[in-house]
Amino acid sequence: MMLFDKLGEIERPAPPRKAALVFAALTAVLLIASAVLQFRASAARWIDFGRTVEGNELSVESDQYDYYFPDGEFFPLENTAFPLGIALMIQALGLLCLLATLAALRERSTRAIVFTALPLGVLAATGFALLGLHALLSALEGQPSTLPGSGLFHLALLIGFLALCALSILCCLSVPLLGLAAAFLLGSTLVGYFLSSYLLAPLLTGYLSHDTTPGTETIVALSTAAAAITMLSVLISLASQRRK
Repeated sequence: MMLFDKLGEIERPAPPRKAALVFAALTAVLLIASAVLQFRASAARWIDFGRTVEGNELSVESDQYDYYFPDGEFFPLENTAFPLGIALMIQALGLLCLLATLAALRERSTRAIVFTALPLGVLAATGFALLGLHALLSALEGQPSTLPGSGLFHLALLIGFLALCALSILCCLSVPLLGLAAAFLLGSTLVGYFLSSYLLAPLLTGYLSHDTTPGTETIVALSTAAAAITMLSVLISLASQRRK
């Protein structure tokens, strides 16, 4: 009987710490803000500016209006590159808050997180911050910034993308929803932008533009929105666990 009594005493998992809820909420808010700014920038190009060039010799699809990564003969449209730059910087902060959420949920494995997830997250966040800074400076200067002129800039973006891939896998092994949120953020990397332009956007529009396929930046914004929704799911789940 004593054996069965001991077997019946199953220890309930400890409720998540309050810090985990705070960081999850902060992550969701930051990602929502980033997504809203990205949607605003996309609408400024494809809807607001698009209406002004109908029947004109100019094309809204021209790469001179590409504000995600200004290059070449860049023409800064109003409310495009500037809000995007701010959005990507906010997203970098959101990614760091996601890491803080993971650390708060896995208190016993703090050392492992510091030596694995934290460096990966910092590298990935740096990639977003650099993209945002390039867009922001380009908007302010009215021409592409000089940041991409350095090979280190492109190397940092590549490392940031690979770090985010590794981070999403690492988070999935620990907290699957956090890993899913990190994976959605891959859509707003430079690699994700090109995938949207050459693969996803053509599937929705039915054609591949010679410059930029309409709605490319909208799909990028959707990936950030998906990450925000996932973080809201994390927050709801944590809150319900604390109430039990």
